[in-house]
Amino acid sequence: MKLPSLSSVLGGVFALLSALVLTSCGGGGAAGNPNSPGSALQVIPGATTMYAGVPTTFQIIGGRRPFLLTSTEATVLPVPTTVDAQSFTLLGNNPGVVDTGLQPGDLQVRTVTVTVRSGDGQSALTTIKVAQNFLTGYGAVFSPSACPSVVDNGSAEAPTGNVACAGGDTAVRFAAITNGSLHGDEAFNLTILRGAAILVDPSTGANGNTITVRSDHTGEVLAIIRAAANQPTQLGVLRIQEATTGVYMDTVFVITGNTSATTLTAIPSEFTFTGATTLDCGVGTGTFEVFDGVPPYTAVSANTSLVTVSPTTSSTQPGVFRINASNPNLCGNTTIIVTDSAGARATVTVTTEAGSATPPTPPTPIQISPSSITLSCGQTGSVSIAGGSASGGGGGGGGGGGGAAFSASTTDSNLNITVSGNTLSVTRAGPAGPGTGTTTSAVTVTDGSSFATLSVKSPTTCP
Repeated sequence: MKLPSLSSVLGGVFALLSALVLTSCGGGGAAGNPNSPGSALQVIPGATTMYAGVPTTFQIIGGRRPFLLTSTEATVLPVPTTVDAQSFTLLGNNPGVVDTGLQPGDLQVRTVTVTVRSGDGQSALTTIKVAQNFLTGYGAVFSPSACPSVVDNGSAEAPTGNVACAGGDTAVRFAAITNGSLHGDEAFNLTILRGAAILVDPSTGANGNTITVRSDHTGEVLAIIRAAANQPTQLGVLRIQEATTGVYMDTVFVITGNTSATTLTAIPSEFTFTGATTLDCGVGTGTFEVFDGVPPYTAVSANTSLVTVSPTTSSTQPGVFRINASNPNLCGNTTIIVTDSAGARATVTVTTEAGSATPPTPPTPIQISPSSITLSCGQTGSVSIAGGSASGGGGGGGGGGGGAAFSASTTDSNLNITVSGNTLSVTRAGPAGPGTGTTTSAVTVTDGSSFATLSVKSPTTCP
């Protein structure tokens, strides 16, 4: 029998070890992960249409955390300043001004550009059309009602406002019309989110906590709220949602019970918050007290996006509640509905409005001239820095530099950086010579609030 030679045995062992090393390293030639730091920055989707009031999530591919976000229309589509994740969710406000050139039958939108900048100097854009939420600003009308409510003097009269009554039927109507355009023959989902009541479709007789109805040729939605009998006065919440887009509106209403109730007194009964500039809605807090009722008192905001109230229940006499308007990007008015244990109620009106002062002019963007340079081994190149929110400057070196005004940094360890005043100098380390290969690196310049990027081409290796 002929035995294999020692060289052939060792060759097989070395081949097996090499295969194991390649396998543990991911196969050697496998493609890079697009989500790894430093890879090309992308925002997905790069273009989309979203309705006001409906959250939309965007994915960030590549780049290096944290990411800086800016919006060209911050009042219409506010964005977080910094995101330390690979995704972010935006919630658009209802645009009061839409794009020029739109026809009456077109979807009324405001085009906004959101820019995402990564920590390694890359940037990417997504173009978003914020569509008007045609449900926002239109209230549901509760009329007529098939049952009377008992007032303080014991007489009976038809209820007014957003009111249903225990043991009876009340019609609820909603006009789905915007900019003169009818939303006729469209499906709407109606849901009772809170309250001892059900909904009835007058056309089909279908009933339940949630029903689907269609608007008529005039764009009107009609349903019936049937409240359960023998129940105390309470708050109900009705949600009207357009089935195709998901756009919805919530309306708070009162189900009057079978017991008579007095009128509560809220002091103060009105609040107005005014913003600092024409681009800022008013924010602030306030406290009101409730008298003439039987504790515990309950307070609910009809629009929690605009104003919140705490606590929701007060057992003191008088009842004490605190309101908070904290969104500088949302102006409007809403109602705080207050009830006591006997079903009596009062309302507090809260308004947030923009100020009259002109907002300050934003700083000039940082500009680097020229925006790119090419260096050989041991060579130094200089560029000028202009704009920004500060003037003057300082110096630095090595992997990064900075001063009182501008600072610069790069991830390329072969580049030495110096900032002096408005001059940025970059040196390719190594002995002078032609070098081999070409590498393109980014040098990021910032003034603390904004930044710009210089592109530097230099040899990959130097003699």
